[in-house]
Amino acid sequence: MMRFLRYLVLARTTLVEHKLRSLLTVLGIIFGVAAVIAMTAIGEGGKEEALREISRMGIQNIFVRDLLEVRRSVSEKGGYVSDGLSQADLKVIRQSIPEITAVAPVLEKELFVQTDRFQSKHPVRGVDPAFFDVLSHKVDLGRLISDLDVEGVRKVCVLGRDTAVRVFPQRSALGAQIRINGQGFTIVGVLGSQPGYDSDIYIPRTSTVLSESVEPYEPPLTLAILQVEKIPLIPAAADLVKNILLRRHLGAADFELIVPEALFRQQERTRNLFNSIMILITGISLVVGGIGIMNIMLASVLERTREIGIRRGAGATRMDIQMQFLAEAIVLTAAGGVIGVVLGLGLTWTIAVATGWKTSIPPLAVLVAFSFSVIIGVVFGYYPAKNAGRLDPIDALRYE
Repeated sequence: MMRFLRYLVLARTTLVEHKLRSLLTVLGIIFGVAAVIAMTAIGEGGKEEALREISRMGIQNIFVRDLLEVRRSVSEKGGYVSDGLSQADLKVIRQSIPEITAVAPVLEKELFVQTDRFQSKHPVRGVDPAFFDVLSHKVDLGRLISDLDVEGVRKVCVLGRDTAVRVFPQRSALGAQIRINGQGFTIVGVLGSQPGYDSDIYIPRTSTVLSESVEPYEPPLTLAILQVEKIPLIPAAADLVKNILLRRHLGAADFELIVPEALFRQQERTRNLFNSIMILITGISLVVGGIGIMNIMLASVLERTREIGIRRGAGATRMDIQMQFLAEAIVLTAAGGVIGVVLGLGLTWTIAVATGWKTSIPPLAVLVAFSFSVIIGVVFGYYPAKNAGRLDPIDALRYE
């Protein structure tokens, strides 16, 4: 081991004497390692972003969205039109599919919101307490909408964080009054940061402000969130939900099922395919770099034939010569690997800043990329080193 370490030091000295040639030799390794790190970072960043998005939706949830535009289109053509997604639909679903543990109906409208200093059209969601449970929403201030609020049709509301800051920029929103389509509501809570939900206003689903435009009929739900007991049961539960709704709506596909778990699996398959292709391409780059190293090392053996003869004449064994050239190949590719790692980290940072993409660099990816560069040195440096060790000392000394 000590002898091999001395060979590594000697190899470093030899390669430093030919800096430009050494750099050109390992360019393939440098760019290959950098590409592996950058592409892995982009892939992992995308994966983490997808996971964050899925976690916001809830990996165990199934979203059923009412398609009003489909009903309008069918109605214009004279076809059958259902009443849309209803509470009765959800009741049947809950009774028919025991794997569904929670149901959260949502009624969304854009209503006119007004305070002393603010007035604008704004998205308003009529919800039950289950809505906050299935999406794991928490409050920063006050409380969430309760069952008593829904049953008593109380005029209370909860604001998303961004809405609270926008509507009440200079004071706490908690306890303040706000008018929605002319009706007064008391703000009883402000949500914590919930990306995708920070700009909404939440009121009891039974509030008359949501249904006054369609009285005396109960308005169709805009959305229903169904929580499934276990992740493996989600595909089967989604199929059952679809079949139940089609049967109840007499075959009218006036709804859309969104399954976050299925979306995640699809994104994961696409990302894995993309990563595999990119890693294959960068792997080819590393192999090409290794072939370049082997060619340069073979040329180096030819240039240093007389030196090899002198070393053999001075008592060096074939193994010593082999170890010397193998050490040079390892030092060369290790140096290329280090430069590639630095370049890859810099490239990842540049991509993140320039494009705004999320990136994440797994330490394992850096270790694997660097290790692979060293392995390339061993594999492609072995043949030149073996040729150097086989040279006959007498012929080597006579070589000009």
